Amino acid sequence: MIKLTPRCLAAIALLSFFSISCKKDIHQASVIQTSTGTRDGLPTYFFHWESANLMPVPSGSSQTIWVPWGNLATKAFSPDIMYDMQPADGWQLVYNEFDPTLPALPNNPCFVLYNKFSGILRIYVYVTTNGFVPSDYLTTGLSLNPNTISSTMLNFIGQDFIDVNTHRTVFTKIEPYQMATGAWYAAQYEIAYDPNIATSSYTQVGLNWSLKWTYVTQISLGGDIQGTIKGTISTPASGFDLSGLASNAATGALEASGLSIFQNNAGNDPAHPGTGNHLGLPANVFESMQSGLSSGLSGVVKNIFSGIFGSGGSTQNVDLTLNAKITLTGSATQSGALIPDPGLTVGLPGTTNSQSVQGLNPYYNSPMGVFNISATPKLIVTDQLATTGVSIGYGATSRADKHTYSIDHSSFQVLYNPAVINTAADGAHIENYKEELVMFSPSGIWLQGSGYATDGYTEPGGPDDITDGTVEQVGSNSVALNSTYSTRYIIVPPLPSFTSYKVLHQTMGIRISFNVVSNANSAKKWLMAKTFYADQVFP
Repeated sequence: MIKLTPRCLAAIALLSFFSISCKKDIHQASVIQTSTGTRDGLPTYFFHWESANLMPVPSGSSQTIWVPWGNLATKAFSPDIMYDMQPADGWQLVYNEFDPTLPALPNNPCFVLYNKFSGILRIYVYVTTNGFVPSDYLTTGLSLNPNTISSTMLNFIGQDFIDVNTHRTVFTKIEPYQMATGAWYAAQYEIAYDPNIATSSYTQVGLNWSLKWTYVTQISLGGDIQGTIKGTISTPASGFDLSGLASNAATGALEASGLSIFQNNAGNDPAHPGTGNHLGLPANVFESMQSGLSSGLSGVVKNIFSGIFGSGGSTQNVDLTLNAKITLTGSATQSGALIPDPGLTVGLPGTTNSQSVQGLNPYYNSPMGVFNISATPKLIVTDQLATTGVSIGYGATSRADKHTYSIDHSSFQVLYNPAVINTAADGAHIENYKEELVMFSPSGIWLQGSGYATDGYTEPGGPDDITDGTVEQVGSNSVALNSTYSTRYIIVPPLPSFTSYKVLHQTMGIRISFNVVSNANSAKKWLMAKTFYADQVFP
């Protein structure tokens, strides 16, 4: 059974979902328990990880530990993120338990990086203890506690369509890797910028993180049932309730850190890689997600609601999320929890007194995340009801009603993190900002460019037509997008009143995308896309 020291646990807690940071200078701190005894609060030991071959260990230690991306290291994480860790590409040291000044190396030490240009927090754990069952999966849980400020920091994790009014406070992830002694494990999480962090203390907001085992025998993501989990799955819950998920398909998210998850799990038909895929996804969902990731890597936002695509260096930094219906079966027993409930609490970097918390002091000590929005966007809906029987030749029993949707740009603000978006040499600026109105089809299918002349029409029971936007397949959803407005002409019987029609309006949102461009090197840029639910306003 693996035992992480409280110090490591604390680092992981923070790190596992995005709330860890580190500090270069040696400061005070509080009392912390480690495997080597009680010590005062510890500053993070800084070293140049990008050029090192070995992790720093206590001088009296006989251990040789290669860096996680080293050729001789045993790795249990996606190869897509293996060499993506250069400071020039935005990576900052958050926490580090590999400290040559310690009398001994803690059990299962942690090493944490954060990318300020993408808002991704990544935790590395080196396992030093024994006793793992090969069939187990790693289950991590993150919660905001305390959270008296109702922080939105976790809103981007596991969400591809974000409700600004729902502040996520708990998330659970299950990772498809088996534990082994002497191996490196890594997980990454996207942080949403919360401007309230800079004026809050660690007694107002903090993170709890837990680490357990979960045994799963089968998984379904809406397609073929699979015997093993091949990708990272997250859900906004305190833990995977397998009995509940087995009987009631719950909404979760499949996350990808690169193309390899699709390349390694495609079906045998190159023309239709989603057919017979080994992720348990429907064929069209598999292919649309693969297409979205490929487009993002080429600098185009297409077939996705949520993603980060980096071109900082020789490797691509990717974080792609797709909500899906998940069904897991198996035993809900967590055998050998590394960090049991309720987990460990760690103060956040950027809070007013982050250097006074128990455990490691933050090295990177600014609020995390790149951006967020201030409120739920509003869409102005203009309805024009046609006179019965005079519109387009449908006779006296039907009519064509025109419905136009436009973005109310004054209803929300985009909040950029000033620690990232600024004029400093080590900062970044925004390019190619774009807002797109997102329309879900009531029938589930959009037909682009069909209907009469230049207008689109919807007939009762048939597909929906759109002509003033583009159509994308995002997972299992057919969505229409347009940058300024969208218009629908709907063929309906002569309904008695305007009010009775309103129930026909569908789910809508706004997709925001832009490039984060390094001030020091314009060739280093990150493409970000987030989609937010929008309210419809009838003037």
